[in-house]
Amino acid sequence: MNQAKTHLAELKAMFHTTGQLTVSLQEYQTKLKELLKSAETMPNDQKKAFYQETKAVINKCLLFTETQLERTENAFTENKSRQAANRNYAKFF
Repeated sequence: MNQAKTHLAELKAMFHTTGQLTVSLQEYQTKLKELLKSAETMPNDQKKAFYQETKAVINKCLLFTETQLERTENAFTENKSRQAANRNYAKFF
């Protein structure tokens, strides 16, 4: 169990406090595989709590990513609207 907790701490360290990943995706995937492999040896009663904690870390990352994607989409949409409006009003000048 100690090794799994160590891997979880290392996984948490890969994220900024906002949930942004601070390492490459490949490093993250490697660490996640190590974490899941080390968790297999845990007793079943401890696995559930451990997986819940791991899930919370991953969910925070997903929430950050979804928010960033939404902001980016909004920026593109807003920019498109501005450009269309500018083209429309440019004909009067």
